[in-house]
Amino acid sequence: MGYAIVQPDAKTAREAILDLWRRNLPEVPAERNAWLYESGPATGFLLRSGQGLTVGATGLMRRDFRAFGETLRAGQAIDLNVDQEHRTVGPALNLQRTILAAVAGGEIDLAYGFPNRQSEVVIRRIGYGTLGDLDRWVKPLSCRVAFDRWAWPRPLSRGLAAILDPILRCGNAVRDLFRRCVFSSERVLGRKRLLTPFSVQQVDTFDARFDWLWEAAARRWPILGERTSDYLSWRFSRCPDLKHRAMCLSDPGGELLGYVIYGRRGETVYAADFLVGDLRHLEPLLAEFLRLVRRQRAHKVVALYFGRPEVGQALTRLGFWKRPSGRKVMLYVGGKRDEPALDADRGAYANVVAPARIDLAPFSDPANWHLTGADIDTDG
Repeated sequence: MGYAIVQPDAKTAREAILDLWRRNLPEVPAERNAWLYESGPATGFLLRSGQGLTVGATGLMRRDFRAFGETLRAGQAIDLNVDQEHRTVGPALNLQRTILAAVAGGEIDLAYGFPNRQSEVVIRRIGYGTLGDLDRWVKPLSCRVAFDRWAWPRPLSRGLAAILDPILRCGNAVRDLFRRCVFSSERVLGRKRLLTPFSVQQVDTFDARFDWLWEAAARRWPILGERTSDYLSWRFSRCPDLKHRAMCLSDPGGELLGYVIYGRRGETVYAADFLVGDLRHLEPLLAEFLRLVRRQRAHKVVALYFGRPEVGQALTRLGFWKRPSGRKVMLYVGGKRDEPALDADRGAYANVVAPARIDLAPFSDPANWHLTGADIDTDG
C-alpha cells in the first residue's frame, strides 16, 4: 500500500487530527491541538493512505537551545500515532523521516524526543541515539503515600497519617522508619547553604526578570533549552493540561535567583521546571519549594529530570526518590547511522542522511544537559 505525507494548514487539519487522537490518543485533550499547532511552535504532518484517508500523524515542536555559547535550532518529535491497521514499521518510519528532513534541509540543527517503549523502536531505527533515561523524582510528603502503596485500609492509613505527619515534619526519630520519604529534610537543608538573604514569592506571570535569569543560566549550563518569559508564558500560562504557578527565590534587590514552576492534580504537585543561575542556589530553592507545598497540604511532589549529577544529588539530599519514567532521552544530529532505515514505499533501505553539522561528543554526555518538564510537550 502506498502512503503520502502532507504538511497541512493547522486549522484546516484540525478535525482530521482530532479524529486520529480520539482513535489512538484518547487521553489527549482537544485543546492541545490549538495550543501546540495553531498558536504554538509545532508543525504537524499527516499520513494518508492510497485511498486518501488520514491514518496517522506526527509533529515537530520547534525549540531553541543555547549550547556551549551558541544558539541551536532544535525540534522535538511529538504526537506520533498511526491507526491500528496501518501499524507496520514502514508508515511510522516514514512519518519520522519528515522530522529528520528538517535536519537534512538545515531548518533545525538537531532533533530530540522522549519516546515511550512503543515508539522507541521506531525512533531508534530511524537513526536517533539514546542519551539515557528520563528520571522521575518523587518526594512523598505524607505517610499516606507509603500506606496507600502498601494497600492499607483507607480509614487506618488516614488516621495514622494524621498522627505521624506532624511528627515527621519536626524531624522526629520516626524519620528512620520513613527515611528520605516524608521526613522534612528541607528543614535542615537549604537555608544554611545560602548565606545571602533572600525572599520567596509566588507569581502567575513571567516578566523580564525571567529573561535575565535565562541569560545568566545559559552562560553556566552547557546545554539549556530556551526559557525566556515569552516561552514560559506559552508553555505554562497558556498550557491546557494544567494550571501552573511559579515560586521565585529573589535577592534583597529583587533579582531573580531561581524559580520552580509547578502545577497540582489532586494531592500531587508536579514540579514542571526549575532553574537557577548559580548551582549554589538550587538546594535552597528546592527546600523553600518543599516548605511551600507542605503548607499547601500536598502529599507528593513529582519532577522529571535528565542532566547534571549535581541536580540529582541535591534532589537525593532533599529526600526525593529516583524512579523510572518509562521514557528515554534520544537525540539526532545527522551523520552516518549504525543501521539504515527501511523505506516502505521502495522496499529498500534509504541511505541518505543529514550531514552532521555539530560535534556529537559533548551532546552525548548527560552531565551537559538540563532537561525538565519545560523541555517536554506534556505535563505530569
